[in-house]
Amino acid sequence: MSSVDEVDALVTAVKQSKKYGDTSEATIRELAAEALRRYKKPKQALKAVRTQLHSIMAPYLGDPVYEQAAERLTAVFATHDPAQIKAACGDILHDHLSTRERLPILDTFYDEIFRITGKPASLLDIACGLNPLAFLWMGLPASAEFYAYDIHEPRIAFINHYFALQGLRPLAKVQDIALQFPQERADVALFLKEMPRFARNYGDLGRPLLEALNVRWLVVSFPEVSTHGGRNLVSRYRDFMHQLIAGHDWPLTELLFEGELVFCVQKEIGD
Repeated sequence: MSSVDEVDALVTAVKQSKKYGDTSEATIRELAAEALRRYKKPKQALKAVRTQLHSIMAPYLGDPVYEQAAERLTAVFATHDPAQIKAACGDILHDHLSTRERLPILDTFYDEIFRITGKPASLLDIACGLNPLAFLWMGLPASAEFYAYDIHEPRIAFINHYFALQGLRPLAKVQDIALQFPQERADVALFLKEMPRFARNYGDLGRPLLEALNVRWLVVSFPEVSTHGGRNLVSRYRDFMHQLIAGHDWPLTELLFEGELVFCVQKEIGD
């Protein structure tokens, strides 16, 4: 079997699995090629790919049943009741740990961020998870261009379903931002609580990612405390963020919310 055939076989095996079959094929293919360079036996390579996918996908953070969630959104939008729509979005945000932790501060979270960056006409939500469903808390018009990137195919389909119901263009896409940095131009890029896992999985790629983003503002956040044990991480992640942008003349503003440390970084000065 050729190396190409081995990679194809490994990709097929992963795509047929219940747990990881909905992952971006580009991501699986890259991991398969790397695993086959490291391991001679296909079973060892398959195990390595699954282990890496577990770290990247973080299924332990939670997901809704997307078909049921989509049906619920369709029904609630048909009521044309803003309160019911916002409540349904909040319930779905509760299904993922990252956005669940943000719910208590969501009423002020984007107001304070956009007070610094200005309200964006366009934004990128990188490794978005379920965060696009926080659109109603952002106070942005339906004319806003909202790009969202994730490697979980059902999640992206669901987000585009929500965007269509909300009157937004369906600009969510299945894209592994570690393999292909977002190219779209925008006012603000959101990278919320993902940098620690990104650094764990991809090493020093965080700095090149931030440098490559074609935006006026970067909004990068970190958890205030560790998931297990509640250890305060503010000092550690403050130092990490300053290391990520060291050498760049990018003004930085820090916001500390309950549970989340946010950095607003101005990449472009002036109009």
